[in-house]
Amino acid sequence: MVKSFICGVVEGFYGKPWTMKQRADLFPRVANFGMDTYMYAPKDDFKHRSAWRIPYSPNESEQLRRLIEESKLHNIRFIYALSPGLDMIFSSEKEMKLLMDKLDQVRGLGCDSFALLFDDIEPQLHPADEVRFQTPAHAQAYVTNEVYHHMRAPSTFLFCPTEYCEAYCQPSFYQSSYLPIIGAELNLGIDILWTGPRVISKHISCASIRAVNKVLKRKVIIWDNLHANDYDQRRMFLGPYSGRSPALVPLLSGVLTNPNCEYEINFIPLRTLAIWSKLSIETTDALSEDIYDPSKALNSAIIDWLPQFSISENCTTEIPLIIRRENNLESMEIEQPPEKEDSPPTEEMMSIESEGEAKKVLPSPTDEVPPLPLDSDTLLPKHEGMSIEDLSLLCDMFYLPYQHGARAVELLQELSWLVNFNPDSKQDVDESTLPAEWTRKAEQFRLKCGMIDSLFSKIDGPNRSLHYEIHPYVTEVQSALYRAKAYISRIERKECSFPTLDIPRDPEPWVFQGGFGAELTRILPAEAYKTDEVSRRPVENPSAATCVYFVRPYCVADQTLKQVPVQEDLYKICLLNSDNGQDGSHLFPDHPDIIGDRGVGPYLEFAPELAYVLTDDAGVCGYVLGVVDTQSFYEDVYTKWLPRMCEKYSAPGPDKSTWNSTAEVANGFHNPPKVIIPDCLSGPYPSHIKFNLLPRAQGKGMGESLITCVLESLKNKGSKGVHLDISPDDIRYLNFYTSLGFKEITMPTQPLNQVFLGKIFPGEVKDGQNSEISDDPEFP
Repeated sequence: MVKSFICGVVEGFYGKPWTMKQRADLFPRVANFGMDTYMYAPKDDFKHRSAWRIPYSPNESEQLRRLIEESKLHNIRFIYALSPGLDMIFSSEKEMKLLMDKLDQVRGLGCDSFALLFDDIEPQLHPADEVRFQTPAHAQAYVTNEVYHHMRAPSTFLFCPTEYCEAYCQPSFYQSSYLPIIGAELNLGIDILWTGPRVISKHISCASIRAVNKVLKRKVIIWDNLHANDYDQRRMFLGPYSGRSPALVPLLSGVLTNPNCEYEINFIPLRTLAIWSKLSIETTDALSEDIYDPSKALNSAIIDWLPQFSISENCTTEIPLIIRRENNLESMEIEQPPEKEDSPPTEEMMSIESEGEAKKVLPSPTDEVPPLPLDSDTLLPKHEGMSIEDLSLLCDMFYLPYQHGARAVELLQELSWLVNFNPDSKQDVDESTLPAEWTRKAEQFRLKCGMIDSLFSKIDGPNRSLHYEIHPYVTEVQSALYRAKAYISRIERKECSFPTLDIPRDPEPWVFQGGFGAELTRILPAEAYKTDEVSRRPVENPSAATCVYFVRPYCVADQTLKQVPVQEDLYKICLLNSDNGQDGSHLFPDHPDIIGDRGVGPYLEFAPELAYVLTDDAGVCGYVLGVVDTQSFYEDVYTKWLPRMCEKYSAPGPDKSTWNSTAEVANGFHNPPKVIIPDCLSGPYPSHIKFNLLPRAQGKGMGESLITCVLESLKNKGSKGVHLDISPDDIRYLNFYTSLGFKEITMPTQPLNQVFLGKIFPGEVKDGQNSEISDDPEFP
């Protein structure tokens, strides 16, 4: 039997899962788009992943049953996914029974489509499994086949491999031993998920899909992370589905998009995927790139999305949606469901309720939540209607991971020209006045910023669900634009000169957070970060007071620029964390810089290009430091840094009983222990990093952003792996680094007050090994 092409949504992101009402609202929306599938796989639902063995409680089961029934009402295939790979013992009959019992429970609720996911786990076997299975691939294929047969070979059964993209294949796609085993051992009735060349693929070529299909012996289903934003939740993506030729469709079993974490802002990603799918499937003659035009699909989706901004109800209220006859799509209308009487207000759950929590009597997923009563219409915010032009501008600013929209690119180019204008290269420039061309373009830039300000005021409209989801992102852009306009004003007032700033850029979308807002910020030189205008910016409304964080590279100019004493800020942060993570100012009252000279200064001296700074509206609040080769770094410290420190700080007297904390650090400068990096570090983990945040920046996801920047930079410089050390009592940081993929390193002689953690970077695909997919510009 020939399977139909799957097109739908996978709720597979990390972070806050969608609510039951949002999921129920999704089904009629995507059904009217022409999509047919939803896969339940939220990474942070602990009964889906970390606690997969625990069955659902009666209340949880009832919620799932209602959700599955709701999907069937709209002819949406409901795929229930389970991720047991974190800690499953594959050879254990008890573990196998727990797995099957969990899926049997869901099957009893009416679900008939399933998936087993083994993504984002370590490719290694538990010692108990090594006796029975040759490799993790053999173990995963065995368990999946057993479950598939136990579930009576359902027509839809999906498998996500550990090597789920070319970049994750070890040591490369063509040298992988994992994928051929999966292709050979896995039952041919089981579909395999694949993300393309990378986790977030800019392009997916036909040649690359033919190559993976050949290895896996079947057509893959694309798990598409093009619009996913869980890796950087200071970005959202409103651009069209693109970078995938319609000619892919005959080579695939389907496409499931894993979109933005925020439910409401996924209208355009889902709508444009549906247009791509429908045009690709219905067109059978001479498929070409011209069949699907991303810009036309985006314009069509914007027109369809526009009415949503005028709704004053919550996100689960369905409204008529007219889809015009465009790009071979038929006109369709969503009918409003009948109103339900006496629907009590309820607090929606983030995901399925966990065992042991207080039980709630939850309504059906389609029950309405009545809006809060208002005494007067005057309480509603004043709102000027959103236009198609406004939405188009919004989408350009929050486009796709690897590119901005046309008007955002234009704004960035104009700001870059204004900031980097070199008057010395122009003719007839009067030193007392700015060139007319520069003045004219500055005014044009301000006018465009005014258009963006107007757009942001319109977002604060009747649809509060959309407002709350979009607001954090637009706030960052507003802050960046305010800083840019303030700096341009300083140039006009002759308070600063035209700078030249070269910041290295990296193609990966997660290297710098913030997307368009961060691009605006990185154009500005270091001296623009602390202007009077920015530090005392007016608070015109509550949203302007929202704290916005920026990650930027540390610049060598930061060491000497008096207006931006960033080095002093980093020293202070080091001091404020020097007493086992607490403020250590009281330990070094006489020489507060000494702890920074030990823990920060050498890194800024010998590896400034691997230092990243975190700033908020109050200034610098965190940093991460790194070096590529730890052994060479310490050699520079011994020969070049310590002699300077010995001149700066006197050696303490011989009586250690009189030493204070300053004396102990100074003694380390004068009598340093010889650091020899053991083979267990210098081989697999030659690089190392140091990281600190002020309390006000902790617990907000900023640490991950900083560390991601330096890890990507180290990887791009050819590092094989990185290590760091922490106190064995610091459980908070141990859990934090573990969540980022660091693992404890067994040392030849384990220090009493140190635990070493390491992370190995994935291998790169070598040139000459990818001839079959050379037409894919993204394949390494």
